[in-house]
Amino acid sequence: MRYVALFAALALPQAAWPQQDAQAWLNKMTRAVRYLNYEGTFVFMHGGAVDAMHIIHEHDEGGVRERLISLTGETREFIRDRGVLTCVWPGKHSVVVEKTRSQHGIPATLPADTEGLYKYYRFQIDGKDRIAGKSCRIIAIKPKDDLRYGHRLCIAEDSGMLLKSVMLNAAGTPIEEVMFTSLNLLKNIPNRRFKSTMINDDVWQRAAIQSTPLELKADASWRIQMMPPGFKVTANTKRIIAADPTPVQHIILTDGLASVSVFIARLRSRKALFEGTTHSGALNAFARDLNNYQITVVGEVPEETVEMIGKSIAYRPNAAH
Repeated sequence: MRYVALFAALALPQAAWPQQDAQAWLNKMTRAVRYLNYEGTFVFMHGGAVDAMHIIHEHDEGGVRERLISLTGETREFIRDRGVLTCVWPGKHSVVVEKTRSQHGIPATLPADTEGLYKYYRFQIDGKDRIAGKSCRIIAIKPKDDLRYGHRLCIAEDSGMLLKSVMLNAAGTPIEEVMFTSLNLLKNIPNRRFKSTMINDDVWQRAAIQSTPLELKADASWRIQMMPPGFKVTANTKRIIAADPTPVQHIILTDGLASVSVFIARLRSRKALFEGTTHSGALNAFARDLNNYQITVVGEVPEETVEMIGKSIAYRPNAAH
């Protein structure tokens, strides 16, 4: 579901936006998400694979409603309705319903505010393009070091819609791309458009809404001793979920554009231990063992960044006070 949200940043009514101010384009785009209703088709390209999805999206004072239908690969459907996510797999006759904390579709790769990012990124308008039949302005976001990725966004000139997003590595090579192929902005969307059309009268395997994970006090003795410049911890929680009785501590750090998650859990079995690095598209992960705890660092940042963070994690009881 991560890439599904890449196009929930839409648009204020047409306005005389500053033509040479990249920050103004980005700020208007990210603030405008609350006014968006749309239907369209987009493709997600990563690691040589291409996925296509049809999306119906509405945002009002009650929250987000969104329905996605796969157009490639396994048939599947995802419906998000104001905090409840329903996942449907017709081929498996399976339905899973769970709560989601996401309040809107703005992805982590879009800044809510560019003011604090000047030290670590350069922003510039980099020409024009045409996507899904609409003229768009290209905004380049270039990191000042190799510890974070760059981005090229194509924002519709008439509405402010994000039509295309490309994530780039240090060499400027695209590693992940999301692009609309068709898009219609809508005033109102009938309720029936958010109902599943894939569930029939056959016997289906169903999982009810999961109970809220048990919240525990986070252990402040876990310390990240080395973070890339500009990154800071924005959340530190500890929970027990129904699927696994082992508490998991989750630390989130971000520079305002890129974000990284750190997961810490006591090992139940040495056979379950994973160590080393792995990646999928723009997502990199690093894992290690520390005193029988599995440390896992995951984020849409370069491999060197997750390694830096993961190798610097230590347990320092005295440093917590």
